[in-house]
Amino acid sequence: MKLTFNIILVYSVVLFFLGCNNNHIETKLETIRHISNINNGWNFQLGDSIVYSHKEYNDSLWTKLDLPHDWSVGGNFDTTYGTDWQSGYLPAGKGWYRKKILINVEPKEHDIELLFDGVYRNSSVYVNGHLVGNHKYGYTGFFYNISNYLNNGENSIAVRVDHSKPKSGRWYTGSGIYRNVWLKVLPKTHFKTREQYVRTNFVNDSIVDLDNHVVILNNTQNIVKGKLVQKVFNINYNLLNKHEETVELKANDSIAVSGKMKLIKPELWSLDYPKRHILVNQLYDDNKEKLIDSDTLFFGIRKMEFSSKWGFKLNDTKTKIKGVCMHHAAGIYGAAVPESILYYRLKMLKKMGCNAIRTAHNPFSPEFYTICDTLGILVLDEIFDGWEKEKAEDDYGLYFEGNWKKDIENWVKTNRNHPSVFMYSIGNEVSNPTRATQQKLIDFVKGIDDTRPITQGGHDPTRGMTDQLSKTQLDIKGFNGDGEEIGKYESYHNRYPEVPLIATEVPHTYQTRGVYRTQTHWRRKDFPAPWEINNGSAGTMRGLEGKCYPIPNLAKVEMFPEEKTKSYSIYDNIYPIVNPNFWKENLYYQSSYDNATVRSSARKAWQRVEKLDYVIGQFRWTAFDYMGETNLWPSRFANFGIIDIANLPKDHYYLYKSLWSDDPMVHILPHWTHSGKEGKIIPVVVYTNAEEVELFLNNKSLGKKSYKGEQLVWNVPYSPGTISAKAYINKKLVVQEFHSTANGEHSLRISASKNKLNAANKENALVFIDIVDNNNGSLFPYADDYITVEVEGAGRLRGLDNGDPLDLTPYNSNSKKAFRGKIVAFIEANNSGIIDINIKTKDGQVKTLQLISN
Repeated sequence: MKLTFNIILVYSVVLFFLGCNNNHIETKLETIRHISNINNGWNFQLGDSIVYSHKEYNDSLWTKLDLPHDWSVGGNFDTTYGTDWQSGYLPAGKGWYRKKILINVEPKEHDIELLFDGVYRNSSVYVNGHLVGNHKYGYTGFFYNISNYLNNGENSIAVRVDHSKPKSGRWYTGSGIYRNVWLKVLPKTHFKTREQYVRTNFVNDSIVDLDNHVVILNNTQNIVKGKLVQKVFNINYNLLNKHEETVELKANDSIAVSGKMKLIKPELWSLDYPKRHILVNQLYDDNKEKLIDSDTLFFGIRKMEFSSKWGFKLNDTKTKIKGVCMHHAAGIYGAAVPESILYYRLKMLKKMGCNAIRTAHNPFSPEFYTICDTLGILVLDEIFDGWEKEKAEDDYGLYFEGNWKKDIENWVKTNRNHPSVFMYSIGNEVSNPTRATQQKLIDFVKGIDDTRPITQGGHDPTRGMTDQLSKTQLDIKGFNGDGEEIGKYESYHNRYPEVPLIATEVPHTYQTRGVYRTQTHWRRKDFPAPWEINNGSAGTMRGLEGKCYPIPNLAKVEMFPEEKTKSYSIYDNIYPIVNPNFWKENLYYQSSYDNATVRSSARKAWQRVEKLDYVIGQFRWTAFDYMGETNLWPSRFANFGIIDIANLPKDHYYLYKSLWSDDPMVHILPHWTHSGKEGKIIPVVVYTNAEEVELFLNNKSLGKKSYKGEQLVWNVPYSPGTISAKAYINKKLVVQEFHSTANGEHSLRISASKNKLNAANKENALVFIDIVDNNNGSLFPYADDYITVEVEGAGRLRGLDNGDPLDLTPYNSNSKKAFRGKIVAFIEANNSGIIDINIKTKDGQVKTLQLISN
């Protein structure tokens, strides 16, 4: 089976491009419409009263804040809110937002739209006391034409957010207006929002036909005769081609127009060179003397092919998907993730060799897709976790039947224009699924956009479906955890050899940064998930016998028996964990060797995908540790990520870099500070993509080993000093790494992800605080010093994090313990000037750092 998609995709930019950092591009082209970001200057109140919607209500005593905002992440972790291990033990409830806006034009002479990129959840929007609409789903954007509710002068906007049913997701969701809000002032005759897109046909290797679709609205009482002008530019604003045609719109009517043109040898959008073009739609009066409306769009050109024989091709180049799953929230920010932090996280993944992201299990913010467009990262765009049947007690299943069409239309029409989006997913491990529902979702998506294949996370649709092994209705069959099992891909391919496969959620390995165990741990047996505890399989391998690829122990006995979890912390207070089960001490921290998993090691999962041409790639679970889906109280997250919740890479980050990146690298684990283990054998693992590695202990060679797609292991008697690895290609040294024993006085080492921040964009930086040996600079891998961070001047502290799932200190605290020698402070610029950062320890050490904000 071969699927070919020849497409050009566009996304709307009005007045400015929503990029970030060096990707920001000022639009130089003429426009008649106006769009304003109205994030600043809102008032907020927890609680609920209909009087909060009234235009004249006095909200002067409410909390003043700027959007985006997530009120849940500002709370304390507790078991009393009605949230649970899935949603992350943070508060939910009801809240209201209010804002005054000044309109200095006659509203009824324009079409004025109020656009929300995301509100979680069940939002009701009021303008001057009038209810203008309700939106249930927390992950799709929506807009209202509010012209008829506005006055010339001061107006009030009030938004009620109802998250009073708190068990609404199987992960942390957030609460509030957690994405951007926009006000669009349009002429009465204009290009309809979300109704501009481009389809293409590759005539040959040199010529691409464009089909530029627009819908034009005429909300006047008069017939409008005009001229549609469409122009295509390269990124340097050089005109490549244009199309003109006459249009006539009846009063209070709309028309759809498709302008056609050709491009000769256009630059293609690719992973390494994500080239884009610009499309300008302009509507003039019939004499071309007056501009009626104009909209500017960026787009990328690429060709996609999918086959059960050879996998996936992008622009005729065979490409294996090296993907990760992500949730939308980001640690201390909750769901309200700043664009600069999102860019930093995606850039980390790109450097690792990742080329694709699955939006698990819902659409992300518009900025996410734009950044992926500009970095060259593919997106498997997922709309739902489940369908009619709730998976969490209060989730979208309560509203699915009355809202799925509206939400799919919002999702597809918002994101269909991004070149990064290469595939749609309509669900994930759906409860009580039917083929009938699956087919109606497929048909509805394809009715809006048939330029991308459709898949789904997990079985087809999921376990429990009576005909789950029947031929799929999907374009590409997805495998979640079962894809880790022996022979799963092969057996399905043998039955249906014409169907391409993709590992939508493979593998599920665990690791806690800085923690090591030499004995292999299987989740069901050694650190069971809540559902395994509930179904009685915990402490056994029942149901998985003979299905898992073996992972040999790295030593005959556990070399790190001290790695037990018996307590949790809040601030610098320690509390015992109350759990009578024998697995308690293994439950919350997992080994950073590749030996803590559900069914498969990360290495084996990738080796299988790489070998099987009909499996087009994998999306591992997950990129980052994420709030929610915890190992029960008192943990705040599970350890699935290859990067921890503080944005610090774990050893698995370097494992994937060795598998996915061509940049020469070598990485050693574990650290080399093992007091009390002198003379004992420590398994030293090396990840590399070089041809061979030589290991040294205190400058004495321990031998060379050739890299053949598997980790390299040396059994080394521990002796304090320096362990180092040198990697070679063609017998030449290309890269090296070392760890030295930390045994001197503690000292703080401070660095920042950026030294200059943009205050206008409220750019954020990460300040890394490491506890190191004062003599040799080596990290103290067990240090847990209590750190206080104070920020003065042109910025503010957003929060601290350390990557410890058992540290329940509130995110907005300015004091927290280090974990495994590290802690991260998150700093936001909010004015021009100097940001002074003072970092203190309990024993009196003080370090300072200055950032520039302009």
